[in-house]
Amino acid sequence: MPQLLDYPTYAWQVWRGARSRGEADLDRCRRADVAGYVDFSRPLTILDLANGRLRPQYAILRAQGHRVVGIDLVNRPVTSWKARAYAVARALYAKRLRLPPAVMRANALVCGDVGRLPFPDATFDLVTSVAAFEHFLDVPAVVAEVARVLKPGGVVWAAIHVFTAPSGGHNLSFAEVPLRHVPPGVDPWDHLRRRQLPFSVPLNEWRIRDYLAVFGRHFEIIRHYCHMREGEHLLTPEIEAELTARGYTRDELTCGAYVIAARR
Repeated sequence: MPQLLDYPTYAWQVWRGARSRGEADLDRCRRADVAGYVDFSRPLTILDLANGRLRPQYAILRAQGHRVVGIDLVNRPVTSWKARAYAVARALYAKRLRLPPAVMRANALVCGDVGRLPFPDATFDLVTSVAAFEHFLDVPAVVAEVARVLKPGGVVWAAIHVFTAPSGGHNLSFAEVPLRHVPPGVDPWDHLRRRQLPFSVPLNEWRIRDYLAVFGRHFEIIRHYCHMREGEHLLTPEIEAELTARGYTRDELTCGAYVIAARR
C-alpha cells in the first residue's frame, strides 16, 4: 500500500514539530470560532469526541486547565509495538507543544461508543472533534448524542476531513497535509470516480451539505467554513467537467477540512 512509504515522513514531521504546529493552529481556530459563546478564562468541562491514539487536542486543552474527557473505542489498554510507537509519538507531541508530559496520560479517557455516550444529559460546556466525523457510520445518532450531553448554550466544534476532497478516501498519502501528490497509475479523486484503490478505514461518504443539515436540526450553527484547501493543481478541466456533471462543486472538491461550530 502507498501509505507504508509515508511512515518515515510522518515520523520526521512529528520529530520536527510540523504536526504539533498544525494541532496548535486547530486550537487557535477553535478558540476564535467560539469566542463570545464559550468563556475560556474559566475551567470548562470538555468532551474530546473520538480522541484517537495520539490525542493532541485532549492534551492541549488539559494543559490549559480544563476538565477534559476523551472518548474513543481505542481507549483501552494495549501492549504491542504499535502501542509503544504511539506512546513515543505522544511524548514528542507534548515536547513540541511545550506541554507537561502528564497531560498526555490516560486518566480521563473512556473506551466507548460515540453513538451512545455514557454521560448524563447537559454535562459538557464544549464538545470538540478533529478528523473523526467522517468515520462515524451513524452521524445523526452521534450529533443527537452530542446535543444531549451539551449544556444549554454549550458549543460543539468539529473539524471534518471531507470525503469529497482528493484525500477524502483515506487511501492516499497521510503524510501530506494538504495532499500534493497522487501515486503513479492512480487518477485524482479516484474514490469518487473509478475506485481502483480500496478503502482501509470506515467512511460514511457524507458531503458538507449533509453535515450542515444534520447539525442544523439540533443546533444553531454559528460558523462554518473550509479550514484547509487541497488539490486545486490536480483538478484538470476534464476531471472538473466529469465531477461537476455529477453534482459536485469545485468548492467541495478542493476542501480538505471543513469546520462546523454550533450552539445548543
